[in-house]
Amino acid sequence: MERVKILGVVGSIRSNHKHISLLEEAVLKSSTRDELNINIEKIEITYSNSDISLAHSMLGVKQYGGEFKIICISNIFEHSKMDIYSNIMDYESIDDIDSIDSLNINEKALQNLLKDVRESNGIVLSTPVYFGDRSSIANKFLQLTQKYKILNNKAFGVVSVGAKRNGGQETTNIYTLQEAMAQGAIVVGNGPKTSQYGGTVWAGDAGKAIDDDFGLETCYGVGRQVSQLSEIVLKGKIQNNDKLKVTFLLTMDTNDKYFESILNEYIQTLDLKIIEPLLYNLTNDTIYRCIACNLCPSPKMMEKLKGEEYPYHCVVQTPKDNMKQVQEVMVQSDCIVFVGVNSNKDLIYRYQAFMERTRFIRHDDFELTNIPAVGLLINELGATNNQIFNVKVLTSFIRHNTFFLKPIEIIFNNDNRIYQDNFNEYINTLKIIKEGRNKIEALEVSYKATGYQHKELDFTKKLRR
Repeated sequence: MERVKILGVVGSIRSNHKHISLLEEAVLKSSTRDELNINIEKIEITYSNSDISLAHSMLGVKQYGGEFKIICISNIFEHSKMDIYSNIMDYESIDDIDSIDSLNINEKALQNLLKDVRESNGIVLSTPVYFGDRSSIANKFLQLTQKYKILNNKAFGVVSVGAKRNGGQETTNIYTLQEAMAQGAIVVGNGPKTSQYGGTVWAGDAGKAIDDDFGLETCYGVGRQVSQLSEIVLKGKIQNNDKLKVTFLLTMDTNDKYFESILNEYIQTLDLKIIEPLLYNLTNDTIYRCIACNLCPSPKMMEKLKGEEYPYHCVVQTPKDNMKQVQEVMVQSDCIVFVGVNSNKDLIYRYQAFMERTRFIRHDDFELTNIPAVGLLINELGATNNQIFNVKVLTSFIRHNTFFLKPIEIIFNNDNRIYQDNFNEYINTLKIIKEGRNKIEALEVSYKATGYQHKELDFTKKLRR
């Protein structure tokens, strides 16, 4: 079997690039995260926290069965040396800003970098946090991938290091995932058990990342998730002719179903020989609010419905509630398109209640595992009441252990459509993912009740592809 090739990119100016090969060797010699930490300490060289975090991601790659390579881009984007303690008025000792911010780099280094990215199946980018965002070095990497259009259909994940707990790691990851998606990458989080936006490490002084066991576990998860998606894409290259079940979940609308009509017209532009679309307007039915049970999903319902193909395990059982049907539709989809509206019209806003109620789906050992997802915003020019819908969809539903593709948009003004993205461009990627999911080995997936005292469901697990 062809092994996936994952490129680990360190985006820190403090990276110990001269000794990165020793860090790679430490990963290759290690079977557990504890063993990797011991092997790093044996090197007796101080590595940056971004180096250490990425090493744990690459251990996740290794344990999955993939190949990896670590590159440090601080020695690719070089700037002239200066005395940082010199008189601040001594302008001659300060770099020319054009040199710092341009993409004019050593040609040989550039070609080697582009080659590494092109030959990889997936990428993990590691960065320190600066005010809730990535480093300027990591940003340069994404500028280059944008310029040369080399992230399309590649698996992509992020790990970040902040000096404080909740010090901007999550926003750093979210912004970076958004921009990688915009370049055509397929983005992942860190997967179970927490399934959030990537690796989030708490460390300030160089080398202290080694003490943040929880944070390093999230980094390990990113490497595993990027590897699994890379394998799915690799194995999905040979496709069958099955239709793609694409579910469009319209999460808000007007009383007269104005946006349902817009979405119906958009669906008619799809290649219906390949796509089997389903428009599900959540405003047509009742979705009750989540009542935040301490134990979710309901153990009694799990026992009662043990043999069902699509068991509905939420404690809300009233026939008026439509979440059972929504759950079944989503689980059977080859792609879920979450549709929102930014408009000055009066909206029935069903998204928030729907998002809350998916809690039992996530807790039930991540029922939506590896289903591709897309955000679609129907956007009225000049409206300001729901501009960040696609960001919200990413941050909520990547926590369901899904994959996310580039968001799309329909723009209208005065009831006239003036722009729309072409969903048909996703067909080949979705066919690859569907076929690849059928060909990979199912893995055990388990939700852990992190943050809750009730641990009764911590030992459940499901096989998911």
